[in-house]
Order: sequence, then structure tokens, then C-alpha cells
Amino acid sequence: MHDLLKMMTLRYLPVSFLRRHFTKTITKADPIINANKQLLVDVSVIAQSDAKTGIQRVVRHHYQELLAAAPKGYQVRAIAALRQQPYYYLPTNFLSQPINYLTKTSKELVHVHHGDIFLALDLSAHIIPHRLLDLLRWKQQGVKFSFIVYDLLPVLKRSWFNKRTTQNFKRWLRAIAILANDVITISHTVKTEFTDWMQQHYKSSLPFISCNNIQLGSDISTSDPMQTQPAQLHQLPKQLTNTPFILMVGTIEPRKGYADVIEAFEQLWAKGEKIQLVIAGKQGWKVKSLMNNLQNHVELNNKLHWINGPTDKTLIALYQHCSGLIMASKGEGFGLPIIEAARYQKPLLLRDIPVFKETAGQSASYFTDHGHNNLLNKLPQWLRHINAKYDINQPHPIWPSWQESSAQLLNIIVKNQTKYHKKPLLCPTQV
Repeated sequence: MHDLLKMMTLRYLPVSFLRRHFTKTITKADPIINANKQLLVDVSVIAQSDAKTGIQRVVRHHYQELLAAAPKGYQVRAIAALRQQPYYYLPTNFLSQPINYLTKTSKELVHVHHGDIFLALDLSAHIIPHRLLDLLRWKQQGVKFSFIVYDLLPVLKRSWFNKRTTQNFKRWLRAIAILANDVITISHTVKTEFTDWMQQHYKSSLPFISCNNIQLGSDISTSDPMQTQPAQLHQLPKQLTNTPFILMVGTIEPRKGYADVIEAFEQLWAKGEKIQLVIAGKQGWKVKSLMNNLQNHVELNNKLHWINGPTDKTLIALYQHCSGLIMASKGEGFGLPIIEAARYQKPLLLRDIPVFKETAGQSASYFTDHGHNNLLNKLPQWLRHINAKYDINQPHPIWPSWQESSAQLLNIIVKNQTKYHKKPLLCPTQV
């Protein structure tokens, strides 16, 4: 009950006061050098369930790379919590065993020391605000906090999300303002949105938070430790083996633009076009009408295919055998399928939004929501170029591997203590 009252109080105390009150003051007696420091990697969401989303692909990749190349002087430890349960250690190989360890009765509570680092790798926006008191105590003990911010869409575009998601996200951003030493974003676009948000809401915290962006890796083939066999064409629906198809990847939710693309393909099919459309992603929220249209579509399992919750192995097969990728999202933090498909040298047709221009530059074709370049006009032209094997775009740049992406991450949170053999090759728009 005492902690519950404290948690209620924390909601009303100013962010600047909480940062000052709970930040440890370093003294000469503090053990600055500790041979047993911990890099505590928060994987609270994926530890309960791997929904195979883009963010969870990022979490899996980075966690595996951190284990493979732990920074000198640190032990990488996976940890997880629930809203009403504190942080516990997970087995190192938790990703390869389909067990929800948070439901087990025999768990080891996390113990922290001065010099440890807490890395909020997973998007635990609904959990971290509930564990704020615990994390403030850690901060007072000298733990450094690093947060990965994938996007700010739940607070910038509220109509695309459920009300609870937006509420959780606002509380999570407040927790970041209180706790963070470092914030790592996945694009310049998100970095700008984050700093603007903090300037507007928590200006007093900005001098204390270092904000940098990293590039994500494109080599999906290294992602899932549960999958040891290579991707095969026979893993795809039989109708896709001999007929060209266009691919869309991502959770089915309002911002993804699936309805626009389906409508454009319907016009092509009405004219006798045989090209197929594959949607690879699980059902999300606020899409009742769209799902009804999709599941009852006259071309379902003929020219229109829905692969619900594809594994990474299935995604690899789709990337390998598709004729091109469309991303019609109206908002993203990065656009991971873009660089995953580009690694297989696939043509790209993207909605003209800033983050996609940042990610793909001139190596993609773009459509807008109005005028001569809208999707209904652009799609037939793009398909003709694909069929003619005529590339009107610049060659795809070589994006970093996940090893190189994790190198960038570690060099931020551990301050250049890691060494790597290879520098990432940047997309021209990110140099």
C-alpha cells in the first residue's frame, strides 16, 4: 500500500523535480569501475508473446547481437516485468524456448549496482510507467537508462490508435523524460519528432537527455533462433508459385494504407490484369470494415492473399519471390520492410512521406495522395516498368547488417567502448 501511494504521488510531481531527486550524485567513494556491470535488456513484451511485428524483429536481432558481442566489462542480461510484477531475469536463450517465463513461480529478482545500464529495447509503453518507482530507485543507485524510441505516432496521430494505447504512450514518454540518459531513435524523422515533443512538454529535461539515431539492419535471415531451416518457395500459397505477385508487409491497422492498395488492384483486375497482391501481417485494431472486405473478397485466395502473422522464414520466401514491394503507410518510424525487400533487389513503390524518402531516397518510386502521381495512376506505370525489367530508380544502397546496427547502438549507450571491423554503408539521404 505504501508503494501504491508513492506511485500515485509520482504522477503529479514535476518531471524536473523527479530527475533531480532520483539522480545519484557521484562521490569519490562510488565504485566507478565495476567488473561485474550489467547491461539489462528490457524484453518484457516479446518475453510474453512474439507477435512477429517489425518492432519485435528489431528486438530479436539486437538482443542476439548484444549477446554475441557484449561490451567489455558488461554482462548482457535479459529482463522482463509486468505492470503488477517487478523485473526478473530471463534465461539467456529465452527466445529459443516458447515459454512465458513471467508466469513461472521460481524467478530471480533483478538486483542492480552503480554502473549498470538499463536498455529499454522492447516497446514496453504499457509496463514501464507502472514500474516507475522501481526504476527511479535504480536510477538513485547509479543505473544509467537508455530508451529506444521507434515512433511517436500514438501521440501525434491519435485517431489511428485506441485511446488506451495513446494514454500509455503519453505516460511512457513522461517516464523517459524522468529517467533517460540516452534516447536512441530509428530515423532522423523520429529524432526530430521526439525532440519537438520533449521541447513542447518537458523542456527542462532536454539538457539531460542525449538523443541519437541509428540505422536498422536489413538482413532478416538472421532473425529468429526458432527457425533453423532456409526459406523455401513451397512455404507460400500454391497460387504464388508461378504467377507474379506484389507484396505488402505489416500489421493490418488504419495507417498502413491497405484499403487504398486493394482498391487500386481491383481496378487492375477489372481490366484483366493477372498480377496478384499478397498482404503479410496480423490483424490489428480499428479495421473491422477492412477485415470484412478482405476476408470476404471475391478474389481472396485467387488474386488476393492474406498471410496472417507470417514467420520470418515465410517473409524471407515472400521477399525472395515477389515482383516488388508496396508500402502505403501514412506514418512510420522507419519502414523496415523497405530495406528487407531492397536487400533482395526488389522494386519499391512507396507513399511519399518524409520518413520513406529518408529510408529509400531515390532508390524507390513514390505516389502521393493527390494529383497525377496518386496510387491509381502510379501503380500501372510501376508494374509496366517491373514487367519490362526497366529500373527507373537509382540502385539500392547497401544498408547495414544487424551486427553493424547493434554496433551503432552500443557505441551510443556504452560510449565508444565497442570495436567493429566494418563501417555501415549509409543510404545517401542519411549521410
